[in-house]
Amino acid sequence: MVKVFDADRQEWAGPDEEQRIVALQRRDAALQRQVLRGAVVGLSVCGLAFGTWALGWKDEPQPAGYFVAREVPPEQNTKKDGTDGTGTEGTASPSPTGGPPFGYAAVADPYGFRVAVNKDWNRTTSDSQHGFRVVHYRSADGSRRLQIYKVREATPYASLQEYVSDPNATPQGFDQLSLDPLDEDGRPAARLEYLADSLRGESDIGGTWHVIDHRFESVDGQLYALTSYGPAADGYDDEQEVLDAALSWFCPPDTECPEPASG
Repeated sequence: MVKVFDADRQEWAGPDEEQRIVALQRRDAALQRQVLRGAVVGLSVCGLAFGTWALGWKDEPQPAGYFVAREVPPEQNTKKDGTDGTGTEGTASPSPTGGPPFGYAAVADPYGFRVAVNKDWNRTTSDSQHGFRVVHYRSADGSRRLQIYKVREATPYASLQEYVSDPNATPQGFDQLSLDPLDEDGRPAARLEYLADSLRGESDIGGTWHVIDHRFESVDGQLYALTSYGPAADGYDDEQEVLDAALSWFCPPDTECPEPASG
């Protein structure tokens, strides 16, 4: 009797067992061939799909002159002291394409939005009850400021109405000059203009503050506020200029916005 060695059982086997082993080997060989054919087909399909995607991506046109705002997690960009985490207070950098009014720069803020501010102003942040932290761009002497934040109320006008009706929210010496609902390209907005003797957290400028608080629905459907502060003693044009530059260049996070006309 001829015996063969069964590698699976680690023992010698007779003819009947040999036939069983040969059958098992043939079955395993057939399964291996099926797996190999399936792998080749799968790789071919993946290669064809990748090639089609790569060609489509390569040929897809990119928008020219558009800013794509991307929101960045605040904890990665803002330190506990309110600075932007760069070791300074976030001095504005000019846009490489230019366009903002003279003396201003288009800034891609760490919170994902674009805005135009004075080139020499510094950035800090403070706590907010809604959305990203309140962002402040201030002049070096602290006499002028642009404030940006998200609005939680249903409409811009309702938000400002709630503000002026709350004595705990309005500053000392609050003197309302105007409060108007607006319409900007079919989207709701509202503007509050007022004077104040002092502002919480701001330095004493030796006189009255002039403030323009503009709240609006942006192109992403979210509500934002841009507020311009400055001394009333030199007139009201400076605060209006700061607001106009910021508003015309504002682009919310995760949004494509064309650059406005230069000027």
